[in-house]
Amino acid sequence: MIAVRDLDRAAADFRALGFTLTPRGHHSIGSQNHCIMFGSTYIELLVAPRPHPWLDYYRSFGEGLAAVALRTDDADAVAREFPGARAPMDLSRPVEGSVARFRLVQIENAPYFFICQHLTPERVWRPEWRNAGELAGVCLPMKQPASATPANIEWGRPPALRIRGSGKTVETHGVRLEFS
Repeated sequence: MIAVRDLDRAAADFRALGFTLTPRGHHSIGSQNHCIMFGSTYIELLVAPRPHPWLDYYRSFGEGLAAVALRTDDADAVAREFPGARAPMDLSRPVEGSVARFRLVQIENAPYFFICQHLTPERVWRPEWRNAGELAGVCLPMKQPASATPANIEWGRPPALRIRGSGKTVETHGVRLEFS
């Protein structure tokens, strides 16, 4: 999740890098986004123009790689079993005549790490929005919130996203994009 101050500018900058973005989304909690969809992962550009308890962290973050989300098929089970997990929160956003729905689990004292269940993945993983490549790794300057995080997330490192692609490196909106 890349927090941005100006979503239109960020979207234009990422399009200029060659990415296809989803249409602007308006979440039920007041945030707005564009996503860069890959085969099974994605990058989310997020702006939080309105106060909401889930958005306070992003509103104060500034710009840059603010968080990483892990996918689950059962947010309720994660909430029961993951140490420090809060109760799940439902979130939705309109998507071209339909509604995409999600269930999120935030971890206590780690707003930069959360779990996401896509309840309607077919509404956002559409062929016309998919980009070549795949998000292969993430570096975050924050401390590791739990020992059970995937090995392709490196904690305590300068913010970077590793994307399988063209072999170039680009810096934009406080994030280093490393294409391998």
